[in-house]
Amino acid sequence: MLELQLEVNKLQLEAKEKDERMLEMQRQALDRLANLQKKAEAILVQNFELHEYPIPRLFIILPADRAKWDPMNVLRNKVRLHFLCEHRDHTAKTERNCQDQIHLARHEGYEIRNSTEFFQKYGKHMIILLQWFKLGMGTPSGASLTPVPNLLNVGINYSIKYMEQLSKDNPALNNINAIDDFEALEGADLRQLSKFLQTKDEDWQLGNLYRITTETGHVRWVCVDHYRSTYKEREQEAFENVVEMNRGKYDSHLGKVIIKLRSRTTAGEFYNALANAKHVYEMDIALYWDWTQTDLEALEKALRVSSVSVLRLDLGLSQESTTRKLLSTSTRYERLVRIIELRKMKSICIVLSPDLVKLSNLPSGKLPHLHELSFEVKPWVFGANNIRTLVNSLKTEVALTTLDLWGTTIGKKGALTLSEALKTNTTLTRLSLGSNSIGNEGALALSEALRANKALTSLDLQGNLIEKEGAMALSEALKTNKALTSLYLFANSIEKEGALALSEALKANTTLTTLSLGKQLNWA
Repeated sequence: MLELQLEVNKLQLEAKEKDERMLEMQRQALDRLANLQKKAEAILVQNFELHEYPIPRLFIILPADRAKWDPMNVLRNKVRLHFLCEHRDHTAKTERNCQDQIHLARHEGYEIRNSTEFFQKYGKHMIILLQWFKLGMGTPSGASLTPVPNLLNVGINYSIKYMEQLSKDNPALNNINAIDDFEALEGADLRQLSKFLQTKDEDWQLGNLYRITTETGHVRWVCVDHYRSTYKEREQEAFENVVEMNRGKYDSHLGKVIIKLRSRTTAGEFYNALANAKHVYEMDIALYWDWTQTDLEALEKALRVSSVSVLRLDLGLSQESTTRKLLSTSTRYERLVRIIELRKMKSICIVLSPDLVKLSNLPSGKLPHLHELSFEVKPWVFGANNIRTLVNSLKTEVALTTLDLWGTTIGKKGALTLSEALKTNTTLTRLSLGSNSIGNEGALALSEALRANKALTSLDLQGNLIEKEGAMALSEALKTNKALTSLYLFANSIEKEGALALSEALKANTTLTTLSLGKQLNWA
C-alpha cells in the first residue's frame, strides 16, 4: 500500500512539474509575443523627417522562386528584397479597412549584394516584420493588419527558415534572430540600403512606390493605386505640365522638383500650380531673371501653402543689384528671413546673389524647426567690398557651406585674406578659387589654413600659377589635414618636384580621395 501511495505521489509530482513547465513555456511564449508586438509597433509608428527618409522603410526578403525551393539545402535558395506599401497611417486611430492594409509592392524585388553585411545591418528589422506577418498581429490602434495579398502564400515561412539557417551557418550572423536588443533603423541606415541592392532603376524608384506625407506630417511610401486615391490627378497633372513647359524635372516617386524660372509670368504660373499640388516635398528652384522683393514675396506665399519642406533656392541676380537701386539692408533680407522662418521647412540651402552676401543679416542654423540651414555663394561679379564682407561672414557662425570664387581675380591678396578666416571657420566645406592667379604665396597661405581647418572637404585651385614651391607647401599640409577629400591642381606648374612631394604626402594622408593634377603648364 505504501509503495502504491509513493507511486501516486511520484506521478502527481511529475504531473505538477509538467504543468509548471507547460505554464513556463506558455509564459515565455507570451513574453516573446509581447516583445515581438512591441518591436513591430516601434517600427510601424517610427517617423522620419523628409530629408532622412529617401527610401521605403518597410521591406522583407521572400523566395525568388517558391516552386524551386529546396528545403534540404535552404541557403542554396535565392531570395530577393521586397518593399511594402504602407498606406495605413499607423499613428492614427482608424477603423479596419482592407484597402488600408500593408501589402507587397508590385515589383519583382531586388537582388542583394554583400549579403553578410546586409543581414548584419537589416536582419533583425526584417525578422520582426516576417514574424509579425506570420502571426497576423494587430497594429497599435488594434486594427487587423493581415497582409494583402496574404503573405503566407508567398513564402513568409521559407524566408524565416532561410534566416534561421543563416544564423546557424554564419558566425557573423548568429544573433540576427534575437530581437531583444533591436534598435529601430535611423535615417542614415535607410540611406545606406540602396548600396546593397542590385537595381536597374534609373531614378531609384524603389518598388514602384511613391513618397507621400500625411495630414499630420508623417512620411509614408505607397503604391501607385493608393497614391492616385490620395491626390487629385487633375491638380497633379496641371503641376507636371507647368514643370514640363519650363523644362524642369519632376520625380513623382520622391515628390521632388528641379526647375529654373526665367520670368515673373512663368514664376506666377508655377507658384499657382505648386500651391494646388500636394505631392511636392523637395524643391530645387532657380530665379533666373531680374527678380525683385515682390517676387520673393510671391515665392514665400506659395511655399507657405505648399507641402515643400526641403528647399534649395538659387537667387541668381536680383533687379536691385543689376540696376544698383539698392534698398536698405533690412528690406533686402526681410523676405529671405521670412522664407527661412517658415515652420514647415526642415532643410534649406540658399544660393545667394552678390548683393546678399552680408550673412550676418540672415539667421544661423540654430532655428528650432530646421535640421539644416546652409548658404552658397557663386562668383558673379565680386569687388573688394564683397570679398571683405564674405571674409567677415566666414568668421561668424552663419552656415556658409559653399563658396565659389572662380575667375573673380581675387589674386594672392584675396587668398591671404581668405586663409586667415579659414583657420577658424567651422562651416565651409567647398571652396573654389580656380583662375585667380593666387600663385605660390596664395598656395602657401592656404596650406597654413589647411593645417588648422577641420571642415573644408573640397578645394579647387585650378589654373592659379602655382609652382613647385606652392605644391610642396600644400603637400606638407596634407600630411596633417584630416578633413580634405578633394584637391584640384589642374593647369598649374608644379613640376616633378611638386608631384613627388604630393605623392609623399599621400603616404601619410588617409582622407584625400580625389587629387586632380591634369595637364600641367610646363610638365616635362
